[in-house]
Amino acid sequence: MKKFIQYYHMHFFGIFAFLFTLIFAIIGLLNYKDDVMNYLPYGIIIFIINIIYLKIIILSRQDYERSLRKEKDYSQKLLKFQKLFLRHTIHETNTPLAVIMANIELYELEHGKNETLSNIEAATKNIYSIYDDLSYLTKKEQIFYPKQIICLIEFVKARLDFFNIVAHQSELSFSLHGNYSKAYILINETKLQRIVDNNITNAIKYTKELEQIHVIISEKKQHCILEISSHSSVIQKIDKVFEPYYREESNKEGLGLGLNLVKEICDEEKIEIIISSTEELTSFQYHFIKANYEDFTSRR
Repeated sequence: MKKFIQYYHMHFFGIFAFLFTLIFAIIGLLNYKDDVMNYLPYGIIIFIINIIYLKIIILSRQDYERSLRKEKDYSQKLLKFQKLFLRHTIHETNTPLAVIMANIELYELEHGKNETLSNIEAATKNIYSIYDDLSYLTKKEQIFYPKQIICLIEFVKARLDFFNIVAHQSELSFSLHGNYSKAYILINETKLQRIVDNNITNAIKYTKELEQIHVIISEKKQHCILEISSHSSVIQKIDKVFEPYYREESNKEGLGLGLNLVKEICDEEKIEIIISSTEELTSFQYHFIKANYEDFTSRR
């Protein structure tokens, strides 16, 4: 309100002055028709003053718009540099992460597993998941992600294997249900990984200790359904879980971007999401449009 008054205070005065003189001019014309010529010079002066005022308004508006354009250009440049910096930073992060993972695998092959190394591996995989989210966010506007036919159960099995050690470190375990040889969907693999990984890591984060995370893959006539459920705290605000930076429990680690990214991808790919949360079970369901199995077999 203060800025509004600052930019437009002289306009209020001008409008008031214009209306004031207009009213008096009308009154003068109605009551002193015979003396119009005597007041004509004053009318011309008032007219010129109003013209000058209108010119001031135009110049003031132009200055204001120029100022806005400069601020907008500066903000856009700043945002561009921030995105560029973030993209380069994420790119440079990939190499050390890959080196850490490779060396962990080599060490395990030579010396076997141990608890310390398992902790490092679990932490590194969590970082990998965050890295993949940020990488997708910075590239999604510049890269085209082509769709392909994917066997949902095989894909989910591979991702559960990847996060198994992370679940184990949190004293949790996975339970996979479903043996559907025809559970194929048409989607980009990177997008599917963002959906699956974010739900798995969220389940690990919020599931109570010594519980199982149930992953169920089922089929309907036109859909393949992925359901991830576990015993966790009741979600208090289901309508907010997909909002950016929202975290149901503030003491839990995370950026609060994962489920927002999932929702964005699901909207793009027409994937229906159904959430339920009770004292016994919290469940996230994703209804993927089923791909034609004959199309898949013909491509193999």
